[in-house]
Amino acid sequence: MTDPALIDELKTLVEPGKVLTDADSLNAYGKDWTKHFAPAPSAIVFPKSIEQVQAIVRWANAHKIALVPSGGRTGLSAAAVAANGEVVVSFDYMNQILEFNEMDRTAVCQPGVVTAQLQQFAEDKGLYYPVDFASAGSSQIGGNIGTNAGGIKVIRYGMTRNWVAGMKVVTGKGDLLELNKDLIKNATGYDLRQLFIGAEGTLGFVVEATMRLERQPTNLTALVLGTPDFDSIMPVLHAFQDKLDLTAFEFFSDKALAKVLGRGDVPAPFETDCPFYALLEFEATTEERAEQALAT
Repeated sequence: MTDPALIDELKTLVEPGKVLTDADSLNAYGKDWTKHFAPAPSAIVFPKSIEQVQAIVRWANAHKIALVPSGGRTGLSAAAVAANGEVVVSFDYMNQILEFNEMDRTAVCQPGVVTAQLQQFAEDKGLYYPVDFASAGSSQIGGNIGTNAGGIKVIRYGMTRNWVAGMKVVTGKGDLLELNKDLIKNATGYDLRQLFIGAEGTLGFVVEATMRLERQPTNLTALVLGTPDFDSIMPVLHAFQDKLDLTAFEFFSDKALAKVLGRGDVPAPFETDCPFYALLEFEATTEERAEQALAT
């Protein structure tokens, strides 16, 4: 574990009360959803500015202390686990949407902005942020970028990397890099932004991100289909793709459905059971389009 004197030094780099060492905090912030490794961090630090993040990284370098980035900790790859005395850097307090560009349809976000927060912001502006998944209410943009999160709408909108116009990163030395400068058309050389996306924080900390937004979809409509076997899933996908621009496509088994039905608050989709199911979503922009889907 880290020397208490060094933790006291760390406390001087951030605002009062923004370094925690109590057992409950260490346990909560030291793990992600894997719950496989026993959390054992030395401390949790909560920066509130880019300058504070840089100071923390330089402090860690000077004392050879490992740092682990922490967002919503909803990942399943153990990237946010601190099991060997590391100091966890949580971005919970860097959680503001700083700017909005109506012409470019972009929003400048701090890394602690929750995914659902950006989705709601986009909706309030008459726009849409399409990266969506079950943990949208707790996952954070910095973590989404670190894991290149996808979600249920990948088939239409792609992964998180498709929506990062630019970002600022604090490197392992504590330097600040500004990557891509929010440009769409940029042919000036290496796109280092793409190296940091999906790097799980191993190359540096994302401290600001400019996220692209999209027009709102029209009349999103969902269909659930039952299939007799697993081999039928891909033909179903191809049949609908030939006629519709799907915004989402997921499949699940009867075993997965049984878990959901076991909660008691969701009805079964059909009177008879099927071994596999497909969930489709599309824009029913006209009645003809909706009828076309039902006829497929």
